[in-house]
Formats: sequence, structure tokens, C-alpha cells
Amino acid sequence: MKNKRALVIALGRFGTSLVDELFDTSVEIAVIDKSAAAVDALKDRVSAAFVADGSDPGVLESVGAREMDVAVVTYGEDFEATVLAVATLAQMKVPAIMARAATERQASVL
Repeated sequence: MKNKRALVIALGRFGTSLVDELFDTSVEIAVIDKSAAAVDALKDRVSAAFVADGSDPGVLESVGAREMDVAVVTYGEDFEATVLAVATLAQMKVPAIMARAATERQASVL
């Protein structure tokens, strides 16, 4: 049986904690963050690590987002980036998309 593949976009506290939780499972993890330091801190714990803008459709295409079983968008304060990433992932038909929302209104938009 093939391992599940997860893409974590944005490596703040929540994204990093998620990677930590998934590390000891059979899930293949790929991460994207604009911060080279954040990516570097986790590169030994994931299958693929990219320093890039996770809300950019070209980036998501190039990192193989279409092939993921699940994508988790964990931007904290940048709701616009969250919406853009979720919309692109939905267009790519990623089977499961989860996103962090700070308010009920943001959750209903997502």
C-alpha cells in the first residue's frame, strides 16, 4: 500500500507542530515556506522542502501539489495567502484541503 502524501504550506508554530506530529507516521511530508530558516529547520524530517510562496499557483504546480492526498494551509495572519492557496489547491483537485482560520467568518469563507 502506498504511503499517504501531505503538503504543509507555511511553517509557523502550527505548521511546524503538524510536521512534528506527522513525522513518526508513514505519511510522506512536503513543506513550503518563504523562510529559508523555517524550511532548513525541518528539511531532515520531511520528504521534500521548498523555499517558495505557497500561495503561488506556479509554485504549487511545480512542487507536485496535484499528487498530494492532503494539503494543509497554515498561514497565520495572512488570510489572503490562505484563500489564494486554498483556491488553487481546489482547482488542482487535491482530495483533502484543510486551512487555518482565525475567525468564524474566515472559516465560512474557506
